[in-house]
Amino acid sequence: MNRIELALIAAAVIFQIFTTVYAASADPRQVRVLPKFAWVLLCLFVPVIGGLLYITIGRPIDPDSDQGAKLSRPKAPDDDPDFLRDLGSRFKNDKDNRDG
Repeated sequence: MNRIELALIAAAVIFQIFTTVYAASADPRQVRVLPKFAWVLLCLFVPVIGGLLYITIGRPIDPDSDQGAKLSRPKAPDDDPDFLRDLGSRFKNDKDNRDG
């Protein structure tokens, strides 16, 4: 075997270990498409393809990323409609307290 073959085998083994541990440490409620144990077994016994499948379609999506459906939540007070609605009454109450 030459050095390139050894490097490719080493890279495949490292990738297999990485994806298996990554799948095993994921939250079971957020893993997509297959159950968590199925992803772990797939990453363990189908070295490169199983890991690639898990990373592309099985892993949980970070809610702060632009991938998939995002939960709509305000990022800052001026993005929160409830805060903006309540702001007028807060300002009025503060003004009345200072004047009164």
